[in-house]
Amino acid sequence: MIAIARLAMASAIAVSFSFGAMAQDKPALRVGTLKQGSLTNLYAAKKAGLFEKNGLNVELIEFRNGNEAIAAQRGGSVDLVLTIPGTAMVAVERGFDLQLIVGNETSQASAPDTGSIVVRKDSNIKTLADLKGKTIAISGTHTQKTVAIQALLKRNGVGPNDFKFLEMPYASQVDALRAKQIEVVASLDPWTTLFRNSDFATILAYDYLESLPEQPIGGWYGRKEFVAKNQDAMKKFAQAICDSADYMAADKARARALIAEYTGLAADLVEQVPVNKWTCKINLPVWQKTADMMFEGGELQRPFKLDSMLAETANAYVVR
Repeated sequence: MIAIARLAMASAIAVSFSFGAMAQDKPALRVGTLKQGSLTNLYAAKKAGLFEKNGLNVELIEFRNGNEAIAAQRGGSVDLVLTIPGTAMVAVERGFDLQLIVGNETSQASAPDTGSIVVRKDSNIKTLADLKGKTIAISGTHTQKTVAIQALLKRNGVGPNDFKFLEMPYASQVDALRAKQIEVVASLDPWTTLFRNSDFATILAYDYLESLPEQPIGGWYGRKEFVAKNQDAMKKFAQAICDSADYMAADKARARALIAEYTGLAADLVEQVPVNKWTCKINLPVWQKTADMMFEGGELQRPFKLDSMLAETANAYVVR
């Protein structure tokens, strides 16, 4: 009996050691997420087992908005968050220790795209030059989208002092434009698609696409100290994001079904929305042009060199 007990104890210790080794081999990451289409690839990676395939144990923590996610990261409640690159650049300039791990999404290479400038079909605004003296409703007035619009209008003879921005949530823009409460709105999908298919609105321009095609509109970031201490986990996470981009691109019907499932949007609407251009690649010249655009638009106070915020693991995904 004693021999049997000793054997059982030895087996238990071996099993315990085995599970401990497995836990060490599978780093745990807490990743912030939002219920929006651009993060469907993260949902898909979790559902399809792509994190596990790459040796990670990932917990997805959902937030109501990006500001909540960034605050949680600063407080240590989550390890990695997705944000639009222009916002991250401004945060770094202001002293935040963010590092770029891997890309997530870019604007499209051709129309239609997610970001849009929209007017009524019966409007006398027919070209971007006609926006001189107008007010544009937009969700936020200090964003990458605002500088993209400024850059695009400048090329068409409309300077930054020739028009105004008015803050208005995306969800309120449809009714405001329909009711002629505002002449121009700057929107994103799924509202861009709603406008594009409506009987009262027309797309005047696609601001992300036309200001800088395939500009980055999403990337994954971590705190510098955390990234440095978790290099293996960062490499595995980056590869999982690459795998998720391939997974979503391989079957557009499956991608649309996952977008509808994750966001709760109606399937018939999702059928008309362009599938996001997910990519883990960091096209350095395009990212740098985005930084330059942020500086020229006044959101960055001095020229920003993208290399300064690249994590070591990001170099594997940089296209120069």
